[in-house]
Amino acid sequence: MSKKDIDLNKEGEEIKETPEAAELKDGAEVKNPDAVSGGDGEDKAEKSEGIKESRVKSELAVREKPLSGRKKRFKYGALSVTVTVIFVAAIVLINIIFNMVLDRFDITADLTDNSMYSIDGTTVDYIKGIEDNIRMTVTVEESDFENAGSYYKQVSEIVKTFAANNPKITAQYLDLDSNPAFYSSYGATLTAGSIIIESEKTGRNVIITPNDYLSPKYSFNGNEITAETYSMYYQLGYGSSGALTVEYYAAAERCFLSGIMNVTNDDPVRVAVLTEDYGASSPTALVSMLEANAYIVEELKLSSVEKIDSDIDFAILFAPIYDLSNDDLNKIDIWLDNGGKYDKNFMYVAASTVDVLPNINAYLKDWGLSMDSGYVYQTNDYAFNGGSTYQILEFKEGDYSSGVDTQTKQTQGDRFKPIELLFDEYSIYKTEAIISSYEGSVVAPFDGLDGFDPSKAERSGAFPVVAGSSKTFYEGVEPHQSRIYAVSGHYILDRSFMEAAYLNNSDIFLNIFNFASGKDNVEISVSPKSFSVQTFEITASQVRAITIVFAVAVPLLVVAAGVVVIVRRKRR
Repeated sequence: MSKKDIDLNKEGEEIKETPEAAELKDGAEVKNPDAVSGGDGEDKAEKSEGIKESRVKSELAVREKPLSGRKKRFKYGALSVTVTVIFVAAIVLINIIFNMVLDRFDITADLTDNSMYSIDGTTVDYIKGIEDNIRMTVTVEESDFENAGSYYKQVSEIVKTFAANNPKITAQYLDLDSNPAFYSSYGATLTAGSIIIESEKTGRNVIITPNDYLSPKYSFNGNEITAETYSMYYQLGYGSSGALTVEYYAAAERCFLSGIMNVTNDDPVRVAVLTEDYGASSPTALVSMLEANAYIVEELKLSSVEKIDSDIDFAILFAPIYDLSNDDLNKIDIWLDNGGKYDKNFMYVAASTVDVLPNINAYLKDWGLSMDSGYVYQTNDYAFNGGSTYQILEFKEGDYSSGVDTQTKQTQGDRFKPIELLFDEYSIYKTEAIISSYEGSVVAPFDGLDGFDPSKAERSGAFPVVAGSSKTFYEGVEPHQSRIYAVSGHYILDRSFMEAAYLNNSDIFLNIFNFASGKDNVEISVSPKSFSVQTFEITASQVRAITIVFAVAVPLLVVAAGVVVIVRRKRR
């Protein structure tokens, strides 16, 4: 290669290495030209060898010449742009993936004291097993619903949590006024803030109102009252006195779970509460428990129908003030017989404040049960205040005891009439005590509690306060039964007894309904949570730890990383 050839590469362009240069670079031996041309060619050989060596050194010098400033800047600038583009693209991709995960899965953290924004593990397990397509529709736009207040924000989060735990559950927010065609099929009772839960398979739906999922509890001077009584006191001017209060409870999880269980149940149990007649009322706490466990509960005015619908599986007469007519009792009896097929159940809950009602009691006697006048009064340690009608009760082992915690929970109630079992078994009938007082109780006069002396009582012992009777016929080897349950005081079903965490009253009555209805026990108990407790408390040591991490450690790490980057760049 000539000097001219070398000059063409002064800008540092790579040139092709000649075979001679490669041999010299690698230390290969150069053949002696004397072997070809003899001694006369020695000078020529040395000259030729020098030329070759000079040419190779020139080639190597050109190859090792550093890049010019302009090309160096271009090279590293292009690399920097490439890295930046890749980094930004990666961030965008991660953000897209993260948002997709947020939309599909619940990965939020609930830091409230009572897990206000979370659902129970048993609820999660249940909804994950649902195979039906479920749609939850909130009748308000999402932003409007959540901005209505912290109560509604909590409800919205529970809606999303249900949907996040099963892809077959979908949630949507549709404004009631903007979508009249969609909502027209749900009836005129639908209001803004209601939530519709519906099943694609069964075609059934339930409508959950704000009053359901916010579960208000009304009180006057610390005593729980009904919504109607609250409204009356408010109109009388007690609202500003401080004596009249209302507290809201987060019941969305319980309502949604109940709604899903209801709409997905292929053969739901129908329960009729016999109201409006004879001063009877609706057992609010009992109804809430039944609805939360997928029972279909409805009200029925007995005097307004010729007969009770045969599709009704269970009927409840709760705390009537007046006695039933024989005609209405006959309707109940015909329905219980069910054309000789049986499989019906009736529960009579006596009013604690009313003495024995003769017609009803005469009908109970036909089934081997008798409710007697007076109050069961406990005199030993099972009573409160040393002697009282308010007492701890004994829950009997038997068909209704499966899964009921009697070790850490108690059964309690107040003001019961004593029940007598007229026989154990007779013909097709069989009776049993379900809940009774403990030994040491006596019977106090119904109108003579004031100044009552237990030592002068005529009757003592243990008295049944909840009892059952069944009649059975066999179709081949398969038994068919109708049952009557007598509860001798309605306070045992009061909300204060049914929802207390340390009592098993609700578990017992749920077992009674499940057993009588042939319904499998799905033991999912979800209690409402008070909205008044939502804080996230941390200790002083946790405050110090957080301060050290975010005020000291993280800034030092950022500074250290910056120093490392600067040093590495200067060394390039």
